[in-house]
Amino acid sequence: MSKNREEHTKRMEIHRGEEKKKKEAIVAATALTHALVDHLNGGVAQAYINQKKLDTETKILQANAAQFSKQTLQWLKLVEDFNTAQKELGDVENWAKSIEADMRTLSSALEYVYRKSD
Repeated sequence: MSKNREEHTKRMEIHRGEEKKKKEAIVAATALTHALVDHLNGGVAQAYINQKKLDTETKILQANAAQFSKQTLQWLKLVEDFNTAQKELGDVENWAKSIEADMRTLSSALEYVYRKSD
Protein backbone atom coordinates (compact mmCIF):
# COMPACT_ATOMS: atom_id res chain seq x y z
CA MET A 1 0.00 0.00 0.00
CA SER A 2 2.82 2.25 0.49
CA LYS A 3 3.47 2.17 -3.19
CA ASN A 4 -0.15 3.15 -3.87
CA ARG A 5 0.13 5.87 -1.32
CA GLU A 6 3.31 7.17 -2.93
CA GLU A 7 1.64 7.13 -6.34
CA HIS A 8 -1.36 8.89 -4.92
CA THR A 9 0.84 11.52 -3.29
CA LYS A 10 2.80 11.93 -6.50
CA ARG A 11 -0.42 12.36 -8.50
CA MET A 12 -1.66 14.90 -5.96
CA GLU A 13 1.59 16.84 -6.25
CA ILE A 14 1.35 16.74 -10.05
CA HIS A 15 -2.29 17.86 -9.84
CA ARG A 16 -1.38 20.72 -7.48
CA GLY A 17 1.45 21.73 -9.82
CA GLU A 18 -0.93 21.68 -12.78
CA GLU A 19 -3.48 23.69 -10.83
CA LYS A 20 -0.79 26.20 -9.87
CA LYS A 21 0.35 26.48 -13.49
CA LYS A 22 -3.27 26.81 -14.61
CA LYS A 23 -3.84 29.66 -12.14
CA GLU A 24 -0.60 31.34 -13.23
CA ALA A 25 -1.67 31.02 -16.88
CA ILE A 26 -5.06 32.55 -16.05
CA VAL A 27 -3.37 35.42 -14.21
CA ALA A 28 -0.96 35.97 -17.13
CA ALA A 29 -3.79 35.81 -19.69
CA THR A 30 -5.85 38.25 -17.65
CA ALA A 31 -2.90 40.63 -17.37
CA LEU A 32 -2.29 40.37 -21.12
CA THR A 33 -5.97 40.99 -21.85
CA HIS A 34 -5.98 44.06 -19.60
CA ALA A 35 -2.83 45.36 -21.24
CA LEU A 36 -4.30 44.85 -24.73
CA VAL A 37 -7.59 46.49 -23.77
CA ASP A 38 -5.75 49.43 -22.20
CA HIS A 39 -3.66 49.81 -25.34
CA LEU A 40 -6.74 49.68 -27.58
CA ASN A 41 -8.64 52.08 -25.34
CA GLY A 42 -5.73 54.49 -25.57
CA GLY A 43 -5.91 54.36 -29.36
CA VAL A 44 -9.68 54.78 -29.34
CA ALA A 45 -9.40 57.71 -26.94
CA GLN A 46 -6.79 59.35 -29.17
CA ALA A 47 -8.98 58.78 -32.24
CA TYR A 48 -11.91 60.40 -30.39
CA ILE A 49 -9.77 63.39 -29.43
CA ASN A 50 -8.54 63.72 -33.02
CA GLN A 51 -12.12 63.53 -34.32
CA LYS A 52 -13.18 66.30 -31.92
CA LYS A 53 -10.26 68.45 -33.11
CA LEU A 54 -11.21 67.79 -36.74
CA ASP A 55 -14.83 68.73 -36.03
CA THR A 56 -13.71 71.99 -34.41
CA GLU A 57 -11.30 72.80 -37.24
CA THR A 58 -14.02 72.00 -39.81
CA LYS A 59 -16.43 74.43 -38.14
CA ILE A 60 -13.75 77.12 -38.08
CA LEU A 61 -12.94 76.48 -41.75
CA GLN A 62 -16.63 76.68 -42.69
CA ALA A 63 -16.99 79.98 -40.82
CA ASN A 64 -13.86 81.37 -42.50
CA ALA A 65 -15.07 80.23 -45.93
CA ALA A 66 -18.44 81.92 -45.35
CA GLN A 67 -16.70 85.12 -44.24
CA PHE A 68 -14.38 85.00 -47.26
CA SER A 69 -17.37 84.51 -49.57
CA LYS A 70 -19.12 87.50 -48.01
CA GLN A 71 -15.96 89.61 -48.33
CA THR A 72 -15.54 88.55 -51.96
CA LEU A 73 -19.10 89.61 -52.74
CA GLN A 74 -18.40 93.00 -51.14
CA TRP A 75 -15.26 93.39 -53.27
CA LEU A 76 -17.18 92.48 -56.42
CA LYS A 77 -19.81 95.10 -55.53
CA LEU A 78 -17.08 97.71 -55.04
CA VAL A 79 -15.52 96.88 -58.41
CA GLU A 80 -18.92 97.01 -60.09
CA ASP A 81 -19.67 100.40 -58.49
CA PHE A 82 -16.24 101.67 -59.57
CA ASN A 83 -16.87 100.53 -63.15
CA THR A 84 -20.26 102.25 -63.13
CA ALA A 85 -18.68 105.47 -61.83
CA GLN A 86 -16.04 105.29 -64.57
CA LYS A 87 -18.76 104.89 -67.21
CA GLU A 88 -20.63 107.86 -65.80
CA LEU A 89 -17.46 109.96 -65.89
CA GLY A 90 -16.93 108.90 -69.49
CA ASP A 91 -20.53 109.85 -70.28
CA VAL A 92 -20.04 113.27 -68.65
CA GLU A 93 -16.84 113.77 -70.65
CA ASN A 94 -18.62 112.90 -73.90
CA TRP A 95 -21.52 115.18 -72.96
CA ALA A 96 -19.09 118.02 -72.24
CA LYS A 97 -17.35 117.50 -75.60
CA SER A 98 -20.72 117.47 -77.35
CA ILE A 99 -21.74 120.73 -75.62
CA GLU A 100 -18.36 122.25 -76.50
CA ALA A 101 -18.82 121.31 -80.16
CA ASP A 102 -22.34 122.75 -80.14
CA MET A 103 -21.05 125.97 -78.56
CA ARG A 104 -18.33 126.28 -81.21
CA THR A 105 -20.93 125.78 -83.93
CA LEU A 106 -23.17 128.38 -82.28
CA SER A 107 -20.23 130.74 -81.81
CA SER A 108 -19.24 130.35 -85.45
CA ALA A 109 -22.81 130.98 -86.55
CA LEU A 110 -23.08 134.10 -84.39
CA GLU A 111 -19.74 135.35 -85.62
CA TYR A 112 -20.87 134.79 -89.23
CA VAL A 113 -24.13 136.61 -88.62
CA TYR A 114 -22.30 139.46 -86.89
CA ARG A 115 -19.88 139.85 -89.83
CA LYS A 116 -22.72 139.84 -92.33
CA SER A 117 -24.52 142.57 -90.49
CA ASP A 118 -21.52 144.94 -90.66
